[in-house]
Amino acid sequence: MADPAVAADPDELTRVLQEYGRAQERFEALGGYTNEHKVEAVLHGLGFGPAWYDVEVGSLSGGEKKLVNLARILIRMPDLLLLDEPDNHLDLEAKAWLEQYIQSYPGTVLIISHDRQLLDRAVKKIFELEDGRISSYAGNYSYYFEERQRRLQKQYELYTLQQDEIKRLEGVWRQYQGWAKVNDKFATKAEDTLKRIERIKKDAVNKPILMRDKIKVNLDADRSGKKVLEISGLSKAYDGRVLFRPFDFTMLYGERVGIVGANGSGKTTLLKTMLDILPADSGTVKIGASVVAGYYAQEQETLPFDSTPLDFIRRIKPMNEPQTISFLSGLLFSYDDIRTPIHRLSGGEKSRLQIARLMLTDANFLLLDEPTNNLDIASVEVLEAALQEFEGTVLTVSHDRYFLDKIVTKILAIEEDGTVRMYPGNFSYYYEKRHAYPT
Repeated sequence: MADPAVAADPDELTRVLQEYGRAQERFEALGGYTNEHKVEAVLHGLGFGPAWYDVEVGSLSGGEKKLVNLARILIRMPDLLLLDEPDNHLDLEAKAWLEQYIQSYPGTVLIISHDRQLLDRAVKKIFELEDGRISSYAGNYSYYFEERQRRLQKQYELYTLQQDEIKRLEGVWRQYQGWAKVNDKFATKAEDTLKRIERIKKDAVNKPILMRDKIKVNLDADRSGKKVLEISGLSKAYDGRVLFRPFDFTMLYGERVGIVGANGSGKTTLLKTMLDILPADSGTVKIGASVVAGYYAQEQETLPFDSTPLDFIRRIKPMNEPQTISFLSGLLFSYDDIRTPIHRLSGGEKSRLQIARLMLTDANFLLLDEPTNNLDIASVEVLEAALQEFEGTVLTVSHDRYFLDKIVTKILAIEEDGTVRMYPGNFSYYYEKRHAYPT
């Protein structure tokens, strides 16, 4: 339009103005004036502040790249949003943001997730894939959990009634067969009864599996002294950035404390500093009398990757081969898995080996770094039950809000400025105290 030749030609000017109008309409339809704000809102929600905006994607970690890809998909706002474990690599703040985003999303959302809190708060329907069949439940995870048990019980009752009827008719059929030897008219009745039995068997429900195979976890240990952990003035910085400022902290026998904070806040570093795996910049850590510490590493780097599960277990505790196989079978390792090098096992199998070590070392002070990662929901629930029965002391880093609500009674939070604060109560109470849990 700034071209004098265009301005001098009324027809050409009209054409250009019409084209400009169409381009502007398309720009607005695509969210042109609000798109930058939308991009910033999604990036912030997923944990990327302004300092990240100009960082090249190629320099990001694998987890960060996945989050950028998730942001790209969310910003496009398709009619159908397919999310496969979208909360992986998200910290607690970002998980809560994602819940709200999904709740208010105008399109259809289909999610695969092991996060029970997300499934409780963000979905209205559950599809379960089991034994090659898909079952539908019109509710959230809590509804699904209860309804599934009710359906299984109802199916078992129907199965029992059908099997009783089959047994009764088989008795009648045998009776008719015996009578048919002296009277031919009973042969027809026997044949009719057999056909009836076959029809019932054809239409009968399968025997439901009320109890699926689950890992067996027993965390019994001897009692430690009353004071388990005493921290005084502990601090740590990395690459010039303060992770946690000097703080004091004491744990008594039987306490359950959860450590929370944003990604990169230093939660794993704090655990490793407590265990003297990493040196502190200042302060002291004292472990109490008769305390046996058991450490579950998030990255599983404490496992001997070239060893097999069979050899690994026998080095921890003397056992003969049949005893070791029986123990590992209780953690759902197959015969082949037991003799496979650990580096070739799945993440879930490696996690179960770390749980095995906690069981066999009789640890009475468990320091757990993301123990629910890589475990399926059934295994997480078994671990939760074992920890609830465990009489010792538990200090855990976790992004699993459901797990934190069930296990811990105090929260140790690493704030953005590196301040470490203690909050009484479980995760939900901590979140409410900080910024009112989203409803």
